[in-house]
Order: sequence, then structure tokens, then C-alpha cells
Amino acid sequence: MGGLVLVALLLSVTLWERPAQAYAWMIKHDYAGCNQCHADPSGGSVLTEYGRAQSDFLLRMRYGAKDSWEAPPSAGFLFGAFKLPPSVLLGGDVRYATITKSTNGNPTPTRAFFMQADFTGQISTDRFRVAGSIGYADEGALLASLTHQPDGNVVSRAHWVGLDIGEDKNWLLRAGRMNLPFGIRTAEHTMWARTATRSDINVGQQHGVALAYNGTTWRGELMAIAGNFQVSPAEYRERGYSGMLEFAVATNLGMGVSSLVTVAGRNLYDPQVPLTRHAHGGFIRYAPSKLFVLMAELDLLAYAPSGSAQAGGTVGMFQVDFEPTQGLHLIATGETFTEPLRPGSASDIWGSAAWFLGPHFDIRVDAIRQSFPNFATTTVLAQIHAFL
Repeated sequence: MGGLVLVALLLSVTLWERPAQAYAWMIKHDYAGCNQCHADPSGGSVLTEYGRAQSDFLLRMRYGAKDSWEAPPSAGFLFGAFKLPPSVLLGGDVRYATITKSTNGNPTPTRAFFMQADFTGQISTDRFRVAGSIGYADEGALLASLTHQPDGNVVSRAHWVGLDIGEDKNWLLRAGRMNLPFGIRTAEHTMWARTATRSDINVGQQHGVALAYNGTTWRGELMAIAGNFQVSPAEYRERGYSGMLEFAVATNLGMGVSSLVTVAGRNLYDPQVPLTRHAHGGFIRYAPSKLFVLMAELDLLAYAPSGSAQAGGTVGMFQVDFEPTQGLHLIATGETFTEPLRPGSASDIWGSAAWFLGPHFDIRVDAIRQSFPNFATTTVLAQIHAFL
């Protein structure tokens, strides 16, 4: 049970950080990939000019206003305060939240705090790019920190240099700190499907070299992981590979597979011994109509600590996103998790509502019920988010 307790504690911490990124449910608008709207082929908060226009057309609530195919000035950086040159993309995220949590019915005091304050950007020439983020984390996010204080650290979740390859620039070769190419890139980075595979967008990035491809029907990325250089000592750094491949069966249906293997001199969590870690699985995204998006992921896990036999587990999620009117999302999610090397299994249910109330603004509320073998937790998280 100790491992499940650890997961619960990690979740309670990571809920305090929720970086912005691409929305996997955009497949309902025939966007199977992320590169059309984002500088990073796996998503992220750096939007292209086209992506900013689509965020205004397709994300925010329209309040019955007549559709227009010309993005307003407010869709631009800093609400259109000034126009950037085409070679420069800038963005940022500020997020404020309140969180209430109880274990077996015993509540903890409600807390209010800034979850995130990140500034992001990309500078490019015809084929060369430099991108990165810098921010401040009042608590947590230690695996992404550049400074080394218990709290109040400067963080950088991603920073890389890239080269566009091919006549149509369908290939992107990158080196630096990047999101791992694995599974569904969901906004709910604290889900077990992301934390158990260590592929979340909060602190799960790794340094390495990656090659991404984005075509009409196929998209994929393979990354050679060199380790998280923002973690010391070096024996805690994971080295190996991570990759994903997704096929667009139709404009509203994507099916993919993921694979990851890493080796570390010491497991970052528990137990602190050498660890070889596997995660392999598949995922699907399907929009039967403009109202619904269904997403599912199932991954097989395997841990092989030094001196112990390999142990297996699983993690899976299923999510339904219902948008009754543009800008309002009602989301239901269920997960199961069996952790390798630990007895018992856990499950959780999420009920969420997200309201994109205006340009650059959204409000979200999540209610999460997690059930473990000997205890249960309930978390209510409310947040307001503004992006630059």
C-alpha cells in the first residue's frame, strides 16, 4: 500500500501546478495533431498566429455573436497590445486556484494560491528554432526547477533548439528539455495515466534528442532520453527512449501506440535503488459528433529494481468531453491503476467543468474521488487561468 500512498501524496502536490498545453479534444474540429497551432509538435503554450486565431474561433464562448472568420486583435499576444514579427512567438500563463482535500472524510483547510506564472517563447529563422519557458513556482515543481530552494523556485519546463527538415518541413529535429512523446497529451496532467508513466507536462520533461513527424494521416515522435539535467545527483536521472505513433483513421478518429524504457541508477521515488522502467500501450481519440469527444488510454507497466524480479502493473483512463455550447465543457473521467511492486489497485473518478468565458480566459472546477485499498480521498480544485 505504501506505493499507493506515495501516489496520493504526489497527486496532492502536483495538483498545485497545471501548465497550459494543447487540448486533445480538438480532434472534434479535425485537428488530429498539434503542430498546426503550436510551436511544439506535442502541444504547449506557445501558439502560432494561426493557433491564436483558432483559440478565438473555436475555444471561447461566443454568446450568440455572429461568426466571423477574421480573428479580432484581442487574439494576439498581450491581447493585441502590439504585433510581433513573424519570426517571434511569445506567450505566458498565469493561474490562480483554490484547493480543498479530505481523506476518509477528514478535510484539510482550503488553500488559495498562484499555481503558475510562466513566460514562453520561440524565435525562428526559415528552418532553425529556439524555444523555451521560464517561470516561478511558489511550491512544488522541483523536478523542473533551476534554483534549489525548498519553495519559491525559478522553473523551466521546456527549452530546446530545433531544425525543420524536409521540403514541407514535416520533420522536426530537436535537442533540449522536452515533453516526453507518450500517450494522450491531456490537460489533466495529474491523472495516473500521466504520473504513473512519468510523462506529465508539469515536471515530467526530460533532456534529450527527439525527431518528430507530422503528416496528413500519420504523426509521431521518437526521443532519446539523456536524463533530467535539472535533477541532482546524476544517478537519479533516467536514460532510455520514449516514442509515440498515431494514425488518423479519419479526421475525427485517431489511434496510436506508445513505448517507453528508461534506466536510472536510483529510483527517484520509492524504493531508492537502481530501476529499469517500462511503459507500453495504446490510445484512441474519437469525436462521434461536434458535441462529444471520447478518449481512452491503456498502458502496461513494468518495474525491475536491482536485485528484484520484474513486476508488472497497468494504468488506464477513459474520458468523455461534452460541449453543449461552444466554450463550455463538461468532462467525466475514470481511471484504474495497479502499481508494479505494490499490492492492491486504485481507482478514481473525475467530474470537471471548464468555461472558456472570453479571449485568453478560462475557469475550471474539478472534483476528484480517489479510492485506495484502505482509504479514500476527495479533492475539489477551482482555478482561473489567463494566457498572454
